[in-house]
Amino acid sequence: MIKTETKKTKKQIIIEEAATLFREKGYSATTMRDIAAKVGVEAASLYNHIKSKEQILSKICFSLADTYTSKMNLIVATDDTPIAKITELLFVHIEINAMSSPLASVMNDEWRHLTEPERSEFLDQRRTYENQFISIIKAGIADESLIDMDPKIALYTMLSSIRWLQHWYHANREMEVDSLKNTIISLLLKGIQNK
Repeated sequence: MIKTETKKTKKQIIIEEAATLFREKGYSATTMRDIAAKVGVEAASLYNHIKSKEQILSKICFSLADTYTSKMNLIVATDDTPIAKITELLFVHIEINAMSSPLASVMNDEWRHLTEPERSEFLDQRRTYENQFISIIKAGIADESLIDMDPKIALYTMLSSIRWLQHWYHANREMEVDSLKNTIISLLLKGIQNK
């Protein structure tokens, strides 16, 4: 069966191009006129698809946050070991940071520009996700498959050890994502697994 690519909507194109600009210039320095020029339309016609620059930021942040949340819910519901769950979650982070790097950069670096109530909703969703991840790490410590350590430090060390991909991978796409996954997982988990 031949796999066909679905054509992107104008709104998707605007969001992706805006994400690239937000990463390059920063959210505050990017104007709707900049986004229109990048997409190749008049600034006024952007408003047929997007209400505001903030709506673009919100869509980026919540689309990725929702992806992380849905993956977490699927993984938590399995009977897998804590190490298997951590591995699957790290795979998700590697894929998103490598394959959706402008979007990941914006979510990680520009979320602070969200205004209320979106800012609080985003932070609540992120906190819930992190707490679920910490619970998995604690379960690994409890069953002695992981070393005794501070679960929060373990979580933030692992996640920050993957974020560099959002800046590096788009220029180094000759490396297969599966190869990246295997190398990164090996480096990260060998340090926390009980021998």
